[in-house]
Parts: sequence; C-alpha cells; structure tokens
Amino acid sequence: MSVDMSPEAVSVRLRAAADLADLRADRRLFAKLDMRPSAISQRLRQVAQLRSLCLRLGRVSGSVDAG
Repeated sequence: MSVDMSPEAVSVRLRAAADLADLRADRRLFAKLDMRPSAISQRLRQVAQLRSLCLRLGRVSGSVDAG
C-alpha cells in the first residue's frame, strides 16, 4: 500500500484530522504530550511492545494463510 505524500494530499489529510479534532479550549490540554523522560520511555516501551505483537500476529497470520 502506498500513501500519497504530495503536499496537496497531506494538506487534505491534515484538514480531515483537524475537522475530527475537538479543539475547544477546555479540551486542548488533552492533546499535549508529556515530555518527561519517564513518559517518553514509557511510550517507547509501549510502541516496542505493539511492534512485537504486530510481528507475531503477522507470523501467525502468514502460517494460517499458507496452511
């Protein structure tokens, strides 16, 4: 699968995401990321775990398709 990365296509996707976002003043802080080292480490661990899970699921799915 390829994704169109032209400026126009990226702008369309950003506009669509902005339309879905709740940017009311009382909700804006929910979009902020915690940039403390411990929070960044936690997110990196979570991403690594999700990647590992995806790779395992891909192997299982591949063996089911082949069998």
